[in-house]
Amino acid sequence: MQLPATGITKSTLGLYGECLRQCESLHVSAMHRRALQCTLPSGVESLQLGRFFPRSAWRSVYLPAYVALHKPDAVHFPWNGSVPNGLARTNVVTTLNDVLPLAIPGFFKSTQEEKTYRSKVQKDIDRTDLLITISDYSKSEIIDNFKLKTEPVVVPLGPTLNSKGASLYSDPGHTSDYFIYVGGYDPRKGIEKLLKVFIGLHRDNRLTSKLVLTGSKNYFSNDFKQLIEEGVRRGVVVEKGYVQDKDLVQLIAGAIALIYPSKYEGFGLPPLEAMTLGCPVMTTKYTAVPEVCGDAALYADPEDHIEFANGIVTLERDEQLRLNLKTAGYKQAAKFSWEVSAAKFMTSLSSACQAKR
Repeated sequence: MQLPATGITKSTLGLYGECLRQCESLHVSAMHRRALQCTLPSGVESLQLGRFFPRSAWRSVYLPAYVALHKPDAVHFPWNGSVPNGLARTNVVTTLNDVLPLAIPGFFKSTQEEKTYRSKVQKDIDRTDLLITISDYSKSEIIDNFKLKTEPVVVPLGPTLNSKGASLYSDPGHTSDYFIYVGGYDPRKGIEKLLKVFIGLHRDNRLTSKLVLTGSKNYFSNDFKQLIEEGVRRGVVVEKGYVQDKDLVQLIAGAIALIYPSKYEGFGLPPLEAMTLGCPVMTTKYTAVPEVCGDAALYADPEDHIEFANGIVTLERDEQLRLNLKTAGYKQAAKFSWEVSAAKFMTSLSSACQAKR
């Protein structure tokens, strides 16, 4: 059974796929210990090796030995580091999407836990020749918190959903009765605050639309679970769980708006996907989100329940506002593409390889 691909997985594959389109002579091998949970782009070789090695030994011993034997020009670690020692004879590229644990209050249970995290990230950076990140916000946070040989290169994400067929659902004549949240059940995403406000609006008879929730389910607290249960019982919350991409496109494109109340993002892919699909966006002005949305979103602070509630009600009632956000969203989303990001990635990689010769 093929399991859901994460945002990082989809983004990495989107980047590799475009790099291969731009450079036909490029050879990319995906080296992995366990069976992949995704389909690789055409041209990417799958190398499942050392499957009987324990995970830690595979990364610390098997991987460096394989690299030393086969001498690739570069090794890319796209998943926030975990770079082993012993890779001095190749160019190490690390994508550090963010260092959000340092920005989220109460993330670490102790000072020692934070020190351990900082030490791990610093080691990854020290072992890296080319450091990639995905937003100016993340770049700034990395610079402020760690010692660097060179500045991180910002390679923004592009949309990962195929917009083909979305026009039917985003047509001005299409009517909808739901908002959508995309992102999984994670406390840092602000979903609990969203549910409190949304259900409160229904209690006060100020809202008629439903809220569709997509993403992996994680009932992280009793209060959160009770909110979900109340919303479902009232018929105003619909849990979809993990949704296949083709169905997610239809859900996003057909919604009144995407509500994305997250305050802690290294980028913010769901708002970009929504704007690409012609779905208005309501979100926050925190961390990297404004970089992605620009002037094309309705911003509201989830900590201010009145402001947040009024934003949701306004979006439901004001068709012209939704049309304006949709038009602005298309223009904003066009600033992000895998073509541009892949070209920047390849140029930076070429420079790093030349510098090490």
